[in-house]
Amino acid sequence: MALPKYEQIAQHLRGQIVRGELAPGDTVPSVPELSQTWQVAKATAERAIALLRQEGLVESRQGAGTFVRERALLARTAGERYQIAQKTGNVYTAGEHAVIVAAERVEAPEEVASALGIEPGAAVIRRQRVTLEGQLPTATSVSWFSAELADRCPRLLLRERIREGTTRYLEVQTGRRPSSGQDVWTARLATHEELQLLQLEAPEAVSETRHTVFDANGEPLAYEVGITPSGRWARVEEYAL
Repeated sequence: MALPKYEQIAQHLRGQIVRGELAPGDTVPSVPELSQTWQVAKATAERAIALLRQEGLVESRQGAGTFVRERALLARTAGERYQIAQKTGNVYTAGEHAVIVAAERVEAPEEVASALGIEPGAAVIRRQRVTLEGQLPTATSVSWFSAELADRCPRLLLRERIREGTTRYLEVQTGRRPSSGQDVWTARLATHEELQLLQLEAPEAVSETRHTVFDANGEPLAYEVGITPSGRWARVEEYAL
């Protein structure tokens, strides 16, 4: 089912902000411009801008326009990171970097096995990272891959950053191009480990994103669980990669 037009417009602008195409201080297209570009009524365009204001991504100044707010800390989905990597060759935007805290071969938990279409207990590759802006941890995530990828993708088992992103790396090494992704969001209290990694104090709410990416044949290519502190926007969505 297609999203309402105002949400489509907001999602498009949100993506530009997340990917850094619209930087803090940049002017967001005006209501008349959005109305003409998207062929919608001005009220629909105004509703899209209002949604971004509610999310804290933009601010409107009377007589001047609407601008991207300074350094809004955003929850980037795995799909958005892949799009950034396609355009720039680097999975992170300026000011961001990641620290790989684990890269190992383990037995697949039931949830991971189900997502990857393998048997519980089968060997999988587990990569855990913490994303930082400067010295501030903004997210942590664990990515899971079938162990059979280890020979063709040996960097998955190294505790080193893969600057183009793991999904892009898999595509280059195996020829399996990501075709679609699914994100499922929820909110819960942070675990003890997450509190330490994100430098938070208990109790602290976090959002959890379970992301599965599929290749052109509909086969699971990777599974990731991402954690971000509270205060980020969140939604359930499926999208082309």
